[in-house]
Amino acid sequence: MDAGIPRQRIADVRSGEVAAWMTGGYRQPQYPAVVVGSPHVGALHLAAALGAPWLPAGFRLSVRCSPTDAKRPQPALQQGRAIASHLLSEDPDIAVYQRCDPMGQAAGGSTTLDFYVKWTAVPEQLRRFLSERLIPGGTVVLIRDCRGWPATQPDDGYRFQVGTVGSGLSWPDYCRQLRRHGDESGDDWSDEESWTVPAPDGGDVDAEQGIHPGLLGDLRRWSSASGRRLRIVAITDSAALSAAVGDVYRSWLRAAGKTGNRLVIGCGTLLDPWHVVRAGLVPYWCPGPLHSDIDALEYWLAGSEPYRSIDLLVEPPGRVSPKVVPRDRLSALARFATERGVLDPTCRRNYPLGVVDQRHVNRVLSEQPYDAPQPTPLSTAAAIEGLDRLARYGRLLVT
Repeated sequence: MDAGIPRQRIADVRSGEVAAWMTGGYRQPQYPAVVVGSPHVGALHLAAALGAPWLPAGFRLSVRCSPTDAKRPQPALQQGRAIASHLLSEDPDIAVYQRCDPMGQAAGGSTTLDFYVKWTAVPEQLRRFLSERLIPGGTVVLIRDCRGWPATQPDDGYRFQVGTVGSGLSWPDYCRQLRRHGDESGDDWSDEESWTVPAPDGGDVDAEQGIHPGLLGDLRRWSSASGRRLRIVAITDSAALSAAVGDVYRSWLRAAGKTGNRLVIGCGTLLDPWHVVRAGLVPYWCPGPLHSDIDALEYWLAGSEPYRSIDLLVEPPGRVSPKVVPRDRLSALARFATERGVLDPTCRRNYPLGVVDQRHVNRVLSEQPYDAPQPTPLSTAAAIEGLDRLARYGRLLVT
């Protein structure tokens, strides 16, 4: 069963309490930098190297529903609109983006409506954290996913989209294949109206994983008034940030006397940045095992100095699709290693329809040999300089 809260618990959702929970996990008195922004595991790895907190610019909210409401665009919109209306009435400083992704669902279908709640201004809890815990002259590194996806805005503050930037398809291709997907999966198309995709309104600059313009403007004003710096890392391709962070890690490790020749590739939600730093590994992250993701990874590996060892930890996608790479192609990535390349046996055995527990990944990475002493934290200046230099990968801009 999908994780998600019951619909009656929507009344308990408070974005301020979520912000307090996010900041409450960081205990150091002060930090030289804070990484904020769009969800990307490369951002977590960057924060781990900097010894900095990672704070998302919003949060995902899943609400339990029937499989029909989750899968079909019109029922999803009808149910989601009421939920979004309640959330917005309780909190004036958020926007609600709903994503309906029938083709991205795992085998067996989904039983949740998925929302991305974004702050339209810096929440008070985050503002206090930045003011008190970010050193004077410190830097906020904002990761901004600039990928757009067509959507419609039924109400102020609420946007609804069918499909996702991570699908590996363009929006027209997604809509064309949606009908084919329904036919092949045996779904009942007798009520075609329920499958109708709402016409987009043209305001597709800010998709579900983007930064709300209101939050960006508020951060600019706060940084200017507080004497802190704001640096923006904008991406239009998830792979660009993964590649840049991987190369920054390698340079950082080598400057500390490490080899920087041991690579770990994480795919999906399988990650443990702390163990990556502890073991002196170079990280690379793929959002999913799609052909487009693996194409970009292979391109980066082919253009990089070879790695002595490569470990692959791949979360099974839970579905079979022409866009999902076969297991043998994942295994072939290990051949880029000069000495040792391994697709984790548990991941391999469960691919593509099984499940791999996060605890397995923690255990695998904890067994990597220590590369002591641990490097001193990466400086913010070196991180920004490295990301800016590596913008040659394209689709990445540092401002």
